[in-house]
Amino acid sequence: MQQRLYYIDFLRVSAFMLLIAYHASVAFFPDMKWLIEAPEGSATLSLIMKFPRAWRLALLFFVSGMGTWFVYRRCHDLSFLKGRFVRLFPPLIFAMCVIIVPQVWYERMYEDGYQGSFLTFWLTRYFTEGKYPDGNFTWAHMWFVAYLLVMTFVCYPVFRLIDHPFIKPVTDWFQRIAASPYVYLLFLLPLVLNLALSPIFPRQTNALYNDGAWFSVWASWFGLGFLFARYHQALIGSVVALRWRSAWLAATLTLALYLFSWTGSGGYFIGDYETMTPLFKALLMALAWAMILALCGFTAKHLDAPSAVTSWLNRKVFPLYIVHQTVVVAALYYVLPLGLGVWTEYALVLMATFTGSFLFAIVIEWLPGRAGLLLGLPPRGKPLPAAGVETQSARGA
Repeated sequence: MQQRLYYIDFLRVSAFMLLIAYHASVAFFPDMKWLIEAPEGSATLSLIMKFPRAWRLALLFFVSGMGTWFVYRRCHDLSFLKGRFVRLFPPLIFAMCVIIVPQVWYERMYEDGYQGSFLTFWLTRYFTEGKYPDGNFTWAHMWFVAYLLVMTFVCYPVFRLIDHPFIKPVTDWFQRIAASPYVYLLFLLPLVLNLALSPIFPRQTNALYNDGAWFSVWASWFGLGFLFARYHQALIGSVVALRWRSAWLAATLTLALYLFSWTGSGGYFIGDYETMTPLFKALLMALAWAMILALCGFTAKHLDAPSAVTSWLNRKVFPLYIVHQTVVVAALYYVLPLGLGVWTEYALVLMATFTGSFLFAIVIEWLPGRAGLLLGLPPRGKPLPAAGVETQSARGA
């Protein structure tokens, strides 16, 4: 009998909600360039958000990898790739051509003094002046969807090999490692790949074609999520049992990063987001992996139960993601000139972002036919892939 893993739905929703909240705060970071920047930033807010910045994308790719397994489990042939393409490519293109346009329009008005209407900008400038940032055409935050689509196709041959008999020694080794305390060493996969490719691809660009070092990192978290879901029954008991150790490890790594990187108060500087030394990357990826294991352990233990709220949100998170950054930029454009102070402005932008994004996700449910596919909604009456295993999930101790 199949048991749905409700905690994975909770993790997916939480990962996207965290990302939306993070993006609503970036304009107020005095140490980071963004689309629209607040004249008065907050070093405190930036310092607080360095912690989720360290692991939010790793969690998102990991959960996406888990979800990909539950889709792949139902069909291994080329219909799997067709389904992933239909699910990801139309929203990507539609967002690039429609949803993202207001972001750039607001930015050009706020930062460059552009005075033309949205329609004029869209029809005469957005597609004709080259790619962002020198031009206007961009996939902006939808880089995540583009990367997810590409890595699904790149990893597909590996997915097909996993169940082949001659790969069994490798998968058996993975299960032994992942079901033991040595599971913490798996962060070395993205770290080693990143360090090996960094001489060729020295910068993180989110542009895909010149981002090989960081694409390998995101693909590693994606692949680990796929494998974690594939061998869930064998692994989850150990992950739950180690949940407190994972939490303490994450707390220790966080303290080390705050002391020796983010605040510099530890007396020795190990690097930061601008100066990514190998040691800084090692601590960053170790923290991301410890957080993933802790979150999986605690949610599998305590939140693996049906929830009407989580189920409702799970259907909405992709549309929320697609539109949220446009809402953030619009809110910033209208709130920042009020000069209300950084924390009041941040609160208003955060509230406007969630309110506007949820209204959008609710309204598009009324779109006729399959139009909702362009905005990330599965067809009506078609549930999201069951995040489940064939037997009861182990809750552990």
